Amino acid sequence: MPSSCALSIPPSPEPSSDSPSSGDSSRASPVSRAPDSPQDDEGTRSEAEEDDIDDMLDAAGTEPKAKDEVRGWEELREQIKDDQRKGHREHKPLTHMNQLAVLRNFATLHIKGLRRIAASEEIAWQWHEGKGIHFARRIRFVARHYQLFEQLPAEKRGGDRGRSLLDDEEIQAGAMAHLSSLPTGEVTPKRFHHALHERILPSLGWMLGKPLSERTARRWLIKLGWRRTTLRKGVYMDGHERPDVVQYRVNTFLPLMALHEKRMVEWIANGSELERVEPKLGPDERRVIAVFQDESAFHVNEYKAEAWCAP
Repeated sequence: MPSSCALSIPPSPEPSSDSPSSGDSSRASPVSRAPDSPQDDEGTRSEAEEDDIDDMLDAAGTEPKAKDEVRGWEELREQIKDDQRKGHREHKPLTHMNQLAVLRNFATLHIKGLRRIAASEEIAWQWHEGKGIHFARRIRFVARHYQLFEQLPAEKRGGDRGRSLLDDEEIQAGAMAHLSSLPTGEVTPKRFHHALHERILPSLGWMLGKPLSERTARRWLIKLGWRRTTLRKGVYMDGHERPDVVQYRVNTFLPLMALHEKRMVEWIANGSELERVEPKLGPDERRVIAVFQDESAFHVNEYKAEAWCAP
């Protein structure tokens, strides 16, 4: 069973509410390590990630329920400071205090103008000296959770030996919500494996110590009811003799084609050869070249031999 935690931060001296590490980010200049991508692109990615987190938490039925109104980071930073003072009085664990320190740092950077992704990557650089995007993504989850619920997420660690992560009802609901949102035929173990690590588990607050394998993702798909199915191709013709189709063909299509044929090259059989006969065109008429296309040619290589189908 892979282990996970609420926010895995290496041990450090216990932060005080007045120290720079508690929230004001004085150790390095965040702007110098901001992503090179344009701000509008980062804003789009950030909003999409927030939507993912909200959707997953909603699908999982997370408790407690989100606040009716999401407050700004200026107000939330003051609440985080109160939580830090309360944590010191109650002798909360160092991991709890470190989460609040990171969260206060995130709020400060966000207030100074950094977007969510840039702020989280700056903090990840400070704590881990540039280590990995997963820690930065975890920071963004904790920040979004605090925005919605105004408290830290519950700590999530490895379960009993032999117990699968898929036994967690939140993960089941999040996985089903993601899979159900995909178009028919687009579900594959490889894509599901990628979504588990990049979207589903991070959005629910899980950061695994050891990544899941693609084989595990395949087993999870089967447990959730998806089955790999062989698709059988078929060609059919339908409606050619319907009264309305016959009427259109006789009264509209064929007369129109007869007019066009007067301006087309005609090929007449002359023994074993075909003789080309040019059309007789008027002063303002141009020759018509018919381009016929077998409709079935548009579907060459379009069909898949197999697909994972929903239950």
